[in-house]
Amino acid sequence: MPPLVLQERYSVHQNDFAPLIECDDLLRELMAQGGPMPSDYAQMNRTLRLLGDAVRAKVIARDDVLAYAQDVTNRHLEGTMQARALGKKYGYSGDFEIIEAIYTLQIAQEPHLRRWDLYFHSQAAPNAVRNRKAYFHQLLNSHSAGHTKAPLNVLNVASGPARDVREWMLDNPEREVFFDCVDAEIHAVERAKKLCAPFAKRVEFYHRNVLRFLPAKGYELVWSAGLFDYLTDRTFVFLLKALIAVTKRGGEVVVGNFSDYNPSRDYMELLGDWVLQHRTREQLRELALEAGAAADSIEVMWEPEGVNLFLHIRR
Repeated sequence: MPPLVLQERYSVHQNDFAPLIECDDLLRELMAQGGPMPSDYAQMNRTLRLLGDAVRAKVIARDDVLAYAQDVTNRHLEGTMQARALGKKYGYSGDFEIIEAIYTLQIAQEPHLRRWDLYFHSQAAPNAVRNRKAYFHQLLNSHSAGHTKAPLNVLNVASGPARDVREWMLDNPEREVFFDCVDAEIHAVERAKKLCAPFAKRVEFYHRNVLRFLPAKGYELVWSAGLFDYLTDRTFVFLLKALIAVTKRGGEVVVGNFSDYNPSRDYMELLGDWVLQHRTREQLRELALEAGAAADSIEVMWEPEGVNLFLHIRR
């Protein structure tokens, strides 16, 4: 779509539309060469940041940028990770298939799409998603190592494909750890059941909305990695209270949330329509206090990218 068509389509002044025109020029150049090389990543990120600045300054409407992204993606990038996120197959960009594709570094086989997926996976946000799987495994290691007298019960909220559960159990077949996994998407539950089939005696799945239902067994560890940054503050507090209530004394609740430091944010929001509630460490502490957690029971940690924060609450 040449710049002139961009102007006619959205009826904006060329100076106002300059960041989108620059983005369009760069995308055309990169598509002509078969996709971005690693040496192009910095320029791509800079261009998206300038476009994001223009949207935040209300110089360009976000809806116009999304319409442009949808058009370009449909015509040139169908089958890429970006297209899958933008397509929202299950109603939102970060669905269980996207998360599993990030975990397993899925890359399109078509040569003209392959480099775009490599660029997607190089971003800070997908790296943070992969890191949170490792973070969960470390939590399981530490909790199970210190819990030798009885089985360890773990609640996994919005468990998605449960690949993280499967991989940990493969590495720890002898540990007495039992998982209850809850997810509102039936396709995610079905996929997770297949992945965890070898461990069916140790994992129970619930196809339920966690805002309406939680198993009430009592858990030593409650984990939720990718749900809370989709929630408003009010819903965040409501659900966190419920998670604290099903955590045993001496147990721990750990929930993930993308931080306000996210170098991938413009790429996610403008080319993938992947919008999250980014929060600071201080905001997470305040929400935990509002949910009834004691001040000295709260700790906020992060994974190596610094993009995904983890709110820990000890009971």
